[in-house]
Amino acid sequence: MRHALLLLLFLTACAAPAPGVSALATATVPPTADPFVLLLGEGDAQAAMGARTAAEGSYRAAAALRPADPAPHLRLARLYLDWGAAGEGLAALEAARELGAAAAQVDALAADLYALQGDWEAVLASGQAALEANPGDVATRHRLALACLALERPADARIHYRAILALDPADALAHERLGILLTASETVTASEHLRAAATPLAADIAAALETAGDDPSYRLARVGQLCLAHGQPLFAVWALQEAVARSPAYADAQALLGQALAQAGRSEAALEHLEAAVRLAPDSALARSLLGLYHLQAGNPEAARPHLEAAYELQPENPYFCLDLAALYAGLGQYAAADIWLEEATRLAPQDAAVWEAVARFYLDRAMVEQGLGAAQTLVRLAPQSAMAHDLAGWGYFLAGRPADAEENLLRAVALDPTLAPAYFHLSQVYAYLGQDEQAQAAMQRAVDLGAYR
Repeated sequence: MRHALLLLLFLTACAAPAPGVSALATATVPPTADPFVLLLGEGDAQAAMGARTAAEGSYRAAAALRPADPAPHLRLARLYLDWGAAGEGLAALEAARELGAAAAQVDALAADLYALQGDWEAVLASGQAALEANPGDVATRHRLALACLALERPADARIHYRAILALDPADALAHERLGILLTASETVTASEHLRAAATPLAADIAAALETAGDDPSYRLARVGQLCLAHGQPLFAVWALQEAVARSPAYADAQALLGQALAQAGRSEAALEHLEAAVRLAPDSALARSLLGLYHLQAGNPEAARPHLEAAYELQPENPYFCLDLAALYAGLGQYAAADIWLEEATRLAPQDAAVWEAVARFYLDRAMVEQGLGAAQTLVRLAPQSAMAHDLAGWGYFLAGRPADAEENLLRAVALDPTLAPAYFHLSQVYAYLGQDEQAQAAMQRAVDLGAYR
């Protein structure tokens, strides 16, 4: 397309001269486009469209043209940040730094990339350096606030969120997070910020504050539980630590704190709180199940077994405890027992899409095709607008040797969610099986661009 446009410009410039006027005197030659600039522009356009592999190639080609220019390396660092590739991003950023890129740009990007890695000390160092050069950098202040919270400096996190709101009073995320961090001491002000945020998490916490009563430990435990449910383990850790500090014998808060710490990557501390919860309340289904899941996810099904079995005995009507037991027995190599628990889970919750998803994944991950496809078909009936459901069904059909049905479901999956990387990967396998190499390559490229298979 670029070449066609240049040709059109050339033909326009070479139009016939007016009578009596020399062609040499009137012909104009368009300036030669700088290939370096063109490559950067192409990379930017490709990155904006989500064609990350192509963008990576364009930026690297630009870097080869001008080895002393930091611009392609800065763009690569941003690309890798969006791609979730922190290590590659930091390498590109170091190259940009060595080539003389502005320190403020480098430090701000470094803070983002270190946050992606969970290296909070490095986030703090880079972010503080970036703010010295640009105190109004709201994005970096957000990163610094998270780092302060992860490093157990909540007062500093509150300072950053207040500074953000001074710069941008409409920042919903700052309202949400400052509101959470005020629930321990300033519930009225916390509610004001949560209402201003109007995010799903803020709305749930604001509603919980209205019904939680006057017990601060219970209130904070509810805040922590909601933060966990919304995928915010750092805020959950803070809230649950506050709850446990006020009531060390609060077993459910101890158990939830253990879960939050595990999700935040603090495994040893997580185990301490989970074991404390079981000691405090050996008949707590929550404490037993979370300790059992901790051991199961750590690859120790023998240690998980007594706790998961106890959780089920305490709440035999809970289908999710049946799913946990299925995973446990599979980990022990007892697949017949796992089948029984999966059947029990679906018997207890025949209309619960999440249960059927877990069952479908269990079987398809183990290439148990008949059971997996059957569960995926049920899931599609229960959740016909779920891209993930169609992806699982498509993969099940492919494993069952039904590529036409597989393609139909996988195309439906990507139509419902164009960012669902596994569906593109599964499509690539279907097209490769059908000998449609170009479609297979395109689908695989899309899966790679979405970051799931780097």
